[in-house]
Amino acid sequence: MKWFRRKKRAALHFEDAARFNWMLDTNQELQEGMTRLAEQFPYLTEESYTQKALELFRKAGLELSTEDLKMLLALRRETDRMLLQKKEGDEQRR
Repeated sequence: MKWFRRKKRAALHFEDAARFNWMLDTNQELQEGMTRLAEQFPYLTEESYTQKALELFRKAGLELSTEDLKMLLALRRETDRMLLQKKEGDEQRR
């Protein structure tokens, strides 16, 4: 019996997340493309939406896999949540 090993994919690093966030925050063409894509969201499947998002990132110079994109979006969402909680906590202390 042959055992097949799944090829290990490269792990995401802090620099990858920072570059991803920087691109989302500063690249005007990417932001506009993501806005247009968000408007189409109700009419797309998850797979179609993901592929179009990956195309936008490739045009911006960032090669990502589907798994990478999902992980980076989850990290960004969690970071935003943590920052919002911290901000709310700081405002309550005033």
